[in-house]
Amino acid sequence: MHVPAMAELAFIVALLILASSSGTRAWVCEPSCGGIALNYPFGSTWGCGHANFQSYINCSHGKLNFYTPTGIYKVQSIDYSRNVIVIVDPHMSTCSSMQLSGAFGLPVGAPFTFASYNNIVLIGCSSTSSLFSKQSCDSSAEAQDICSSLYQNCDAIGQIGIIASNNGYGGQGSQSSCCVYSSSLLQTAPYEVDLPLLQCSTYTSIYGMGSIQSPQTSWLYGIALQYDPSFSSPQSIPYGQYPSCYVCQRAEESRSQPLRASPWISLGLLLLLVTVMTSLARDGS
Repeated sequence: MHVPAMAELAFIVALLILASSSGTRAWVCEPSCGGIALNYPFGSTWGCGHANFQSYINCSHGKLNFYTPTGIYKVQSIDYSRNVIVIVDPHMSTCSSMQLSGAFGLPVGAPFTFASYNNIVLIGCSSTSSLFSKQSCDSSAEAQDICSSLYQNCDAIGQIGIIASNNGYGGQGSQSSCCVYSSSLLQTAPYEVDLPLLQCSTYTSIYGMGSIQSPQTSWLYGIALQYDPSFSSPQSIPYGQYPSCYVCQRAEESRSQPLRASPWISLGLLLLLVTVMTSLARDGS
């Protein structure tokens, strides 16, 4: 064999060794982000977790975020036993702080739905809003108590120009009104609460409620979303040799499992390279 041909062969073998060495590095999927454990189907970044969730949940600068077409939201908690995540809209109001809001929604086809126990409360709605003509508000006694408590017990309601009222629910005339959005409307497309379209000033979401008269201290504010449990990892399947990688992803689903070269293959390639270099030295002498 000519020396140039042998040199080309040696170069190719060296590249193969480098490629196989880089492939042996462990795929890094962080086990947590911002103090929140990341178990399957969620992951810290692209290539981790189930592919269907990668565009919605991501870890950025130590914070776990939830992404939808309406904005970026902080993930407050994940309850794996109930398949629920709780997120916080930075433009959402609470009893202690109120501000004008835009919209919040889920895209069609998302592996999330609004949890049935969410109370989405629209505040400062115009009397001409389609909410009332279309009967989109919950008319139960509990819904009326929620609105009355917000209007009576939350001083922050004045921050959006609303005067506290003894009857905030569906006020008449020019009085700002309150509406607990019917939960059934959030179970069908377009899965969105659009405040400007509904002629409302702001909204809040309550996923846990203590005393009805203590909205500032005993209510839990946030948006609870149920995620599709069919994507959770089967308990019957062992984690195998790389548990952290399994928690983050399954290769067949995310298509991101790195190739791991056998150390015997790397050793064989190295021996082949030594043989080639020895032959080159003999030919050159």
